[in-house]
Amino acid sequence: MSKKTRKIFKKLKYYSIFTIIILVIAEVILSLLEVVPDNYYVNTPNSGFVWEINHDEITGIHQDSEVFFDELGARSISDYENKDHKIVVFGGSTTACFALTQQKTWSALLEKKMGNSYWVGNFGRPGNSSNHHTLQFKHVLEKPELSDTKTVLIMQGVNDFVAYLISSERYLNSPEQKLKKFAFQHIPDDHLPFYKRLTLYKLASKAKRNLAFYFKHQDHLTKTVVSIKELKKQSKIIEELPDLQAGLAHYEANIKNIIQQAKAKNINLVFITQATMWKPNLEPKYEDLMLTSGFQNNEAFYSTEALYAGMEIFNERLINICKQENIPCIDLKLPKTTESFYDDFHFNESGAELTAEQVSKELKVILE
Repeated sequence: MSKKTRKIFKKLKYYSIFTIIILVIAEVILSLLEVVPDNYYVNTPNSGFVWEINHDEITGIHQDSEVFFDELGARSISDYENKDHKIVVFGGSTTACFALTQQKTWSALLEKKMGNSYWVGNFGRPGNSSNHHTLQFKHVLEKPELSDTKTVLIMQGVNDFVAYLISSERYLNSPEQKLKKFAFQHIPDDHLPFYKRLTLYKLASKAKRNLAFYFKHQDHLTKTVVSIKELKKQSKIIEELPDLQAGLAHYEANIKNIIQQAKAKNINLVFITQATMWKPNLEPKYEDLMLTSGFQNNEAFYSTEALYAGMEIFNERLINICKQENIPCIDLKLPKTTESFYDDFHFNESGAELTAEQVSKELKVILE
């Protein structure tokens, strides 16, 4: 080995040692600062993003969506510390309302309608079903800041129904750890290998996820919508639903699990049924907006009539259980038009206002 080569290797050795020392110091400092949450958070605390929306393609939304999460990981519009009555809201994308800017979500409008003494923390997470709400109810409400929560609202049903259609096995039998990863942006890391518990590893993974989220979702309400519509035109349409009994039994078990948790914590629990645009003989101009539900790699889609029938059955099951258990259930009724929705079941600005109006009126009566 030449003298020059030895010098190069010597420099590389020193650079490597120096880099390792810097990384160790950085890991120690970042760990002490707790820059990556090591607890149950539905969304990353004190974070946010802006979702650019093509207003020509999306009916009833007139501005880009600014999404922010407070220190608890909730979409909120006020400080929970200064409110007498805390309301926690769980749900899927129809609760998260990421297409609507912070002040125009139905949960924000609900807080305004309830009055200054109320705080509404929106812990909605797209794709979440009752499988995830059972876990969120348990872990989110364990936070000391939410120990005095008085009311929990849960809007659910459509993700249970659709998840069962897409994969009954996954809906019925997903392991708890897998469900946690979908229910929460952050979970305790004591089950992970050592290297995955390192803050630097977590930050690198987060950066990767953020990049993937950006490139996947930046055109979600334009390109993705257009591609699904085109795919649906070329795909098989299924008119008959499969047997829903196993899915309904699982849904019922989850509802009762949540009810038991609420009673144990002495919390006012209120369920909200799922409103959709689905109905028999839906007008063609609205039928063109339907995106759900594809299955078998989107090689086939269920008809709007079939989806309507299934959603009615899941909503009816929720209502009946609530009656049996003496739990309030708000049966959300909205116009099945673009006055309420921009696609199958996601609210536009008017729909969020209508939802907040009905929920606030019924909730005030419930809480009297």
